[in-house]
Amino acid sequence: MIRRHLVLLLALYSLALCCNGAAAFSNAKSFRVVAAGAGHKSRIVVLHAAHHQSSADDTEESPPSSENAPRKIPPRNNNYLSRRRWISTTSISAIAAAAVLSQPQTALAAPPLTSEVADNFSARVERSLRPKPAKVLRPRMNLDFAVLLMRSSYNAVDEIDIVSMDQFQRDFFLIRQAEYKPYADSLGLGVMQQGDLADPNYFDFISFAQYATISREIGNPQSVFEEQQPVEVGEGELQKFNTVVVKRDPSLAISDLPRRHTEIVGNAILDKLIEKFGETASAIPKIEPGSRPNADTVLAAIKQMVNLFIVQGFAWEGSASLLNDNDGRQQQQQSTNKDDAASAQFSITFTSPATLWSGQSLKAKNNSGLMNDFALKTVRVMMSRAGYNVANASVKYANNQEITT
Repeated sequence: MIRRHLVLLLALYSLALCCNGAAAFSNAKSFRVVAAGAGHKSRIVVLHAAHHQSSADDTEESPPSSENAPRKIPPRNNNYLSRRRWISTTSISAIAAAAVLSQPQTALAAPPLTSEVADNFSARVERSLRPKPAKVLRPRMNLDFAVLLMRSSYNAVDEIDIVSMDQFQRDFFLIRQAEYKPYADSLGLGVMQQGDLADPNYFDFISFAQYATISREIGNPQSVFEEQQPVEVGEGELQKFNTVVVKRDPSLAISDLPRRHTEIVGNAILDKLIEKFGETASAIPKIEPGSRPNADTVLAAIKQMVNLFIVQGFAWEGSASLLNDNDGRQQQQQSTNKDDAASAQFSITFTSPATLWSGQSLKAKNNSGLMNDFALKTVRVMMSRAGYNVANASVKYANNQEITT
């Protein structure tokens, strides 16, 4: 009898070790236009890139302090049983223990990046294979427009709920810290003003770092994760944070996340251009929602959008054209159907754009298909509002030009 009790206790003890170990482990640009088919969270946004001046290089910044930075607090699991409690509760059967182990737990988002991973051997090899930054003359960007491109991309991450924003900012910091010196050294001393978003050389760098971070987080994100959200405190008081569980919209599939991010950014850019220039002679020609205008009307709207990008200092020159539907390389010509732009092909070309290096580097790096192709994002939204979808779009770079077809 005593032996039987000892065997039972040893069996329960072994199962407790498995249970406890399992719990610990679990926490450890020619594009084609085709006919289209018929509670946002409020957070304090901290955007390093929005500052147009800084006295220190990214390589000299310190990561968020462990005392002041938001810390992830593991979710409380009321089903968790300690080893001591398990041993003392001999009435729990093996079936009940299995049920406890099968209970779902709140999952954390993508694994946080570390400084070692951001600058490991693989990262250095990838960096060495990228194109060198082109030393070409580029215009200074309008600061508000540069901030718009960065902030809309950040806000889109926040809206689609792919990662906690406190983790996103830490990962973003580590990526730009690892990438800054090699990029700055390639340009040469004094060529780039660190922290100045209106400087196209710096914008090129920071946009790359931002989209490299987004691409990392969007690949296979958890649908439920924890986020540290700031609490309003009095002046002079230490910032406090609440741990909040965030759950992504279940109707949004992982494969749809890049498309949704692109849509949010494109809407923000187009809305701002309409707000700023809508009542001026530089306004984008108005297209009635769902009106499906002909190719000439669509081309006029795209041309003016490109002109506004140039006005904002995005590139030295830009153009848009309607292409031959057969090979996409012939001279501009009229569409065969005057009443519909479906199947029409358009091309957008920018000379020395602010994303010249970052676009090429992201194109070589990216597995998610998410790029900082801001003009294409804007055109996609414009066509969607007009009643069309953009299909088979691609972006390539040649002779200091960005060509979207």
